[in-house]
Amino acid sequence: MSPCSRWANLRASFQFKLFSIFTLLTFLIACLLSTLYVITDIRKSRHFATEQLHLRTQQLADSVRLPLYAENRVMLSQLAEQAAKAPEIRMVVISAPDGRVLADVHTSVNSPDSSGTTKVIDQTVEVFSNHLVDSIEASLAGSRDTSVAKIGSVHMERGTADLSRAMYRLVVLSTSIAIVFWLAVSLLCHLVLRRVTSSFNALMHGINTMQEGDFTSRITVECDDEPGRAARAINNLASALQQRGEENIRLQEERLNLERQMLHTQKLESLGVMAGGIAHDFNNLLQSILGNIELASIKLTPDSASQKHIAHAMTSVKQASHLTNSMLTYLGKGFISKKKLDLNTLVKSNAEMLKTAASSAVSMELSLSEDLPAILADESHIQQVVMNLIINAAESIVEQPGVIRLTTGIQDCDRSCMDASLLDEKPSPGRYVFLEVSDNGCGMNEETVKCLFDPFFTTKFTGRGLGMSAVMGILRSHNGALFLESEPGKGTTFRVLFPIPESTLPAAALPSMNNKTGARNKLSGTALVVDDEKSVLSICTKMVSLCGFTVITACDGIDAVSKFREHVDVIDVVLMDLTMPNMDGITAMSEIFSIKPDARVILSSGFNEDELSERITGQAPCGFIRKPYCMNVLETEIERAMQRD
Repeated sequence: MSPCSRWANLRASFQFKLFSIFTLLTFLIACLLSTLYVITDIRKSRHFATEQLHLRTQQLADSVRLPLYAENRVMLSQLAEQAAKAPEIRMVVISAPDGRVLADVHTSVNSPDSSGTTKVIDQTVEVFSNHLVDSIEASLAGSRDTSVAKIGSVHMERGTADLSRAMYRLVVLSTSIAIVFWLAVSLLCHLVLRRVTSSFNALMHGINTMQEGDFTSRITVECDDEPGRAARAINNLASALQQRGEENIRLQEERLNLERQMLHTQKLESLGVMAGGIAHDFNNLLQSILGNIELASIKLTPDSASQKHIAHAMTSVKQASHLTNSMLTYLGKGFISKKKLDLNTLVKSNAEMLKTAASSAVSMELSLSEDLPAILADESHIQQVVMNLIINAAESIVEQPGVIRLTTGIQDCDRSCMDASLLDEKPSPGRYVFLEVSDNGCGMNEETVKCLFDPFFTTKFTGRGLGMSAVMGILRSHNGALFLESEPGKGTTFRVLFPIPESTLPAAALPSMNNKTGARNKLSGTALVVDDEKSVLSICTKMVSLCGFTVITACDGIDAVSKFREHVDVIDVVLMDLTMPNMDGITAMSEIFSIKPDARVILSSGFNEDELSERITGQAPCGFIRKPYCMNVLETEIERAMQRD
């Protein structure tokens, strides 16, 4: 690349524009501050010199009062010469009241230069007789004379050469400081901007490479910030595109659109809004993809060579669904498979596993309560909580040796105790199983504690910062609580609480996507299918038709209520999306129940059923199906709804 091209690219770069703005702004500020400082200091110096000259003149006037009254020229000349010895004094003149010069002293050291450009400062003080001392005539007459008479004046001049030299030194010093300040700030701006924009430059380079059709190269992920996550998402996208090849061009375009959407939403301030929006749209895409794949599988013979490729595609959709659920975990809305867990067993296994990875100078002490009640939780999520807390404690230990204490037990919590939880949602008072992880590490100050659970915040090296935010999201989804005590130099203590269930719930399972659909057309009737996404509405219509139903479609909640009111006598079941514009699924379901209280309504959503139950305040639906779902799951849920009395 030629120097001209490099210079053109540099001028067009975002980093150069920001650097130019910051540099120019810093230069203007430095010049302004330096100028103001020089002007202010010059004024102060000149004012100080004037005040000093005035004091010297006043002092000389006070000392020459008696010689001036007597017009003693010899003494006045001596006093004037003595006063002229002060630095920068050019002239001392003592005059009588009628203007006669009684003493006139000029100094040759401070005389003007040959050009006559030396400026002077002069002061004139008039000398009056002292009213406290009586005149001779008044003393002889025995009376008091309180009048004050002018007996002369004192005039002094000083040069400004010393002020000029001081001003020159001040200008040189202030200019040097301003230049050093400008260069230092410019260098700092350059380093900061280069660090900030390096991830974006790498990201843009990777995007440009893929736009040219090269899907074999990968973007180097330097850290786990927003550009790093975007780069990782692009790398995953490139791998999928490389594997699928030319036969899946349409799917590549959809995922590229999702990539652009993810890059846009990562600029939003709220990670929750970003994760929720991506999960909803992604699940709709997965629903469309999965439905079309299953329809294609149904139309093919079991021994078709394409069935192998379809099975691989279904596996990829399942992995994508797990990825969506992981994003929702940070919101506390991910899919949770709750089952009965022994917290002590989980703590022991993780402590043994992490002990080998931690430093040999860090020891772990376990204090596990016997007969600890079981909790209802997602095993992988609780394991993630335990691992993140132990890793956080191990990394906080700087001075060796270190101790990490793991304690479990039962705690009775009242309302005041729950109000101290760091989670926004405060659980109800009651009995809880707690896990406490304490260390004797460096501890945290108040500012660090405030930012501890922010996404991507870390006091360690870059590429970290999601562990504690994940802990908070998991505890939120399990109706738990979180407490923290920390002080710099004295270590940190985390305590997490899990509710003790009154009864054991069955473990939830993610619907299988690899199961082949069973016998069709066992069901019959009329179904109302509602979804605002055209692709999802189209594929769901075909899937419900294969179940044996005559399908009526609606594009949103308002349209669904209108169609249900029009065909209320023939509609047997309603399959409706939860999130729609104009009118959402819950509002539309309430309107349908007001028309027909025993209507069979099945809601579908990318979020979990627990969140749905929190949002529904009236009559509950007769079924819930989580996107993306396959034919078997859809047919089973519709059959269960049809069998309801």
